Amino acid sequence: MLSKYSSYILCLLISILVVALYVNDFSFLVKLEWKLQSLLYSVAGDAHYAGDFTLVNIDDATTEQFGQWPWDRDKIADLLAAVGSGEPKTVLLNIIIDYDFSQDTLGYTGILAGQMSWMKNVVVPYDISKAEFRSSKISTPDYLKYFSVGVNNDLGVLPEYATLLCRKVFLPPDQISQYAGGLGFRYNVFDNDRKVRWAPLIMYYEGFYYPSVELLTAAKQLGVDPSLIIVLGGESVKLGGLEIATNERAEMFINYGQPGRTFNRVSAADILTEKIDLKSLKDKLVIISVTTESELEYVATPVSAQLDEVEKTANVIENIVHGNLIKRMDSNPLVDMVILFGLGIMFAFILPRVSLKYRLIILAASVFVVINLVYVLFSSYNLLTRPLYVGIELLFMLMAAPLMDNEFLARLGIIEEVKRPKTGVARKRPEPQVRVIKDEASAAAEAFDPTVQVSHKHSETFGQFEKTVKADHAQPSGEIKTTAHKTASDAGDSSRHDYHNVISNDDAPASFIDTPTGAGGFGSDLPDGFEPTRGDSGGIDLGKTATADSAGFGTPTDFAPDQSDSQPVYRPGDSQNIRTLGRYQVVGVVGKGAMGTVFKGLDPAINRNVALKTIRLDFVSDPEEFAELKERLFREARAAGMLSHPNIVTIYDVGTEGKLQYIAMEYIQGATLEEMIRRRVKFNLRIVAQMITQICSALEYAHSQKIVHRDIKPANIMVQKDYTIKVMDFGIARVDSTSMTRTGIAMGTPNYISPEQLQGRKVDHRCDLFSLGVMMYEMLVNKRPFTGENLTALIYSIVNKEPERPSAVDSSIPPLFDRIIEKALKKNPDERFQKASDVSSALADFIESFTPARKGF
Repeated sequence: MLSKYSSYILCLLISILVVALYVNDFSFLVKLEWKLQSLLYSVAGDAHYAGDFTLVNIDDATTEQFGQWPWDRDKIADLLAAVGSGEPKTVLLNIIIDYDFSQDTLGYTGILAGQMSWMKNVVVPYDISKAEFRSSKISTPDYLKYFSVGVNNDLGVLPEYATLLCRKVFLPPDQISQYAGGLGFRYNVFDNDRKVRWAPLIMYYEGFYYPSVELLTAAKQLGVDPSLIIVLGGESVKLGGLEIATNERAEMFINYGQPGRTFNRVSAADILTEKIDLKSLKDKLVIISVTTESELEYVATPVSAQLDEVEKTANVIENIVHGNLIKRMDSNPLVDMVILFGLGIMFAFILPRVSLKYRLIILAASVFVVINLVYVLFSSYNLLTRPLYVGIELLFMLMAAPLMDNEFLARLGIIEEVKRPKTGVARKRPEPQVRVIKDEASAAAEAFDPTVQVSHKHSETFGQFEKTVKADHAQPSGEIKTTAHKTASDAGDSSRHDYHNVISNDDAPASFIDTPTGAGGFGSDLPDGFEPTRGDSGGIDLGKTATADSAGFGTPTDFAPDQSDSQPVYRPGDSQNIRTLGRYQVVGVVGKGAMGTVFKGLDPAINRNVALKTIRLDFVSDPEEFAELKERLFREARAAGMLSHPNIVTIYDVGTEGKLQYIAMEYIQGATLEEMIRRRVKFNLRIVAQMITQICSALEYAHSQKIVHRDIKPANIMVQKDYTIKVMDFGIARVDSTSMTRTGIAMGTPNYISPEQLQGRKVDHRCDLFSLGVMMYEMLVNKRPFTGENLTALIYSIVNKEPERPSAVDSSIPPLFDRIIEKALKKNPDERFQKASDVSSALADFIESFTPARKGF
């Protein structure tokens, strides 16, 4: 067996080794990968040329003519005025302007601020001090808050390390800050090799998110207001219609041009003396920087060990303005591992089948193709791949190519030499011994005729074949065995022959080897109360009891008969007898519902409390439907288990215990919203708004993951002591709503179900928003918006009637809630809120009105 599959195993081991190297991310391989990326930049040829950018440099020639740096600020204002006369679209004054008492006293700061107020398009940078954790202090000046940006989170806060964290900002003087066309931070992020590959676009400071000077300058050039910049946490930054891909820290990968050849540079002296036509600056982006030998700063980058800071900044702005962004294909580990394993499988099937010469040719050609593909993708399409590990895999394959010959391995003594039959000589296959299990009618026939012939067909496992076996009772019992299987309903019917044939030789799969039987052909160790019956396929079905269990929920076909004493049969009605579910210890019963029982459990491995929800599947009698429902339950629970949100109950595990399905989830202490409404708890309006906002946050996140709840109702909302909300049963509701109704199990009154669900129309995430509106109505006035004397009347009310306004029931309810609920309860989904975040946005001003004003706002 080893000699037959050794080449395939070798290729698989190589793939596993390379994936292990990839997962561990060894530092020497990371540095090697960086070198390969730097090589790509150097061989990519002439890069993009930004003709609409002009770098105005206060260089050594300028300082010789107009005085050494630093200048008085009135002279900087003169330079700005000269540049402004050329009517550029945006000017980045790439100079840090600190507080300076003498400049302020002499009025030079005011002159510069006045020039900026006249131009209105001057962006000014400021330095920051990085923080290690997020501060809750809020004392930011209003002029800085004006340039803050939005985030896609309903609560307006991203995870703590989703952006750069700032401890302190060093802003320009108030006069400059107030009249600047934009204020943006500047900060360099270095990799371990001290090279700058990433540019942070967003930083967090005292409750707000702010753009970098590069991002703000690009937005100004593109005509995008800072308020339209949206941070999509861990994914991208949206700038109007442009989406900039970022890493999980809101950093953009920089696409560097060729140093010194990407941008047009002019000396500030030529601007001040008008040696160049200032009209050439019209509608361009001008970056004014100090580039004297004593002041110029350099950074190490993939394209140059010493690239001046000005050009690095210009590269970032150019990437954004022109959409000249690197599209990274190396950021999905799962895709990378699939590629590595896919190559290993492909080579495993190809290389062992050809000679060593062709193996080397195939691998060399693969290396050539990978190198050229990586180059073309980067130079022509800005696609950055991760070729290092593919190259390592190809290198290992080249080294292992000689070892893929079994004869070569045999000569080395690694495996036994393979004895191949001579050409033209057929090998005789051993005759398989077949054991045939037949019914009593065949056994009776054999008693009269010892040469009964039995036709055997098994198409699914062994292909179409037919073998005739001559049964001989004189043979040893291990060769041919006949066992009679028959039910009482078949007694006396000798014309009915149902054969259950089982292969019995040593090579047969275990699933086709019959088990020892007792008297009558059935196992002698069957539990009491079970009577075998014949299934639809003619085989024996031991999965039915002679009498139904009156204490259970389901039919007598629900319980497996082959449970040993150590594995008791669990019945839905015997919740008190359940001690364990999978690896979890059952501590007690939390509650019972239509779908099953919820237990409090303990995960002994980590000593964590869990909630164990058992799922009733005993209402399904059809085996195929049972298997389909079980698979769908696992699939839905698995999908819901991928949800990770502070307002969604976390699903840890899903499993089976006997015929009992269970889901292990986060254990929450509190009360359901249904219990609180039943106790007629009077919620104040602020609490209602905050609770609904949390539910919206959970729904918005789930909907972004393509998961719709379909059963939003108070019973599925858990409220903790601090009014923190946890939404339960994501994924499980889908099983409830489709399978239980199809099988005729009552689900209760549909008080919270949307009209499209009741009418059988196409359902999407907006059905959850209708249910949310019903629930919000009930929280406000303690009664449901739709009622009816019976189920038919209730459904008619939901589909056709408009509910009474909450303010008509309780005059203390503000009209804002009337408008929100009215829109949420629209019969037509297109007329409702289209996203859960729209609901929370509508409530944002109301919630903010309860927040006390703070100093500095």
